Amino acid sequence: MTATFALLLVAAAPAADTEAPLAPPEPIAAMVPLPESADAPWFQVIIEQQLIIRVPAQRSSLTNFSASQGEPQRKREVPIVWKEKKAPKCVAMRNIIGMQAVQRDSIDLITRQKQRLRAQLNRGCRALDFYAGFYMKGNKDGQLCEDRDEIHARTGAKCEVDKFRLMVAVRDED
Repeated sequence: MTATFALLLVAAAPAADTEAPLAPPEPIAAMVPLPESADAPWFQVIIEQQLIIRVPAQRSSLTNFSASQGEPQRKREVPIVWKEKKAPKCVAMRNIIGMQAVQRDSIDLITRQKQRLRAQLNRGCRALDFYAGFYMKGNKDGQLCEDRDEIHARTGAKCEVDKFRLMVAVRDED
């Protein structure tokens, strides 16, 4: 037992022939030479932060690819008809929780307040491109505004919002 203890002591002791530890390296800032004259060029690096918000899609008759055309839809007691009303020019991005592609050139945004806003897309944009949802780039004011901001489809399409319309449910009494 004492022999084992002696061997452990010898193994733990520093060897006499080992080199002394190296000095720590100099900091990088000390290695960079300072400019000799005041008119020497200086470089500036700007780091920007980018916020991208994803809005998921919900199924609609336009984006439900698995349903056949002949399938009957669920019947409701009283069908709901949507009427367009005047809407604000901007919508807070944090309030948008979902979307549906329901018309050929516009998508419906669903807000936290359970409102439906129809975003009419600029010319040449198709709502079908947004079947899987879309992304918005966050900006300083946190608003998605008509004639200013773009939405980005997951398929690669980029479209500007031309106009917002508030959709109000009206019971059809036919």
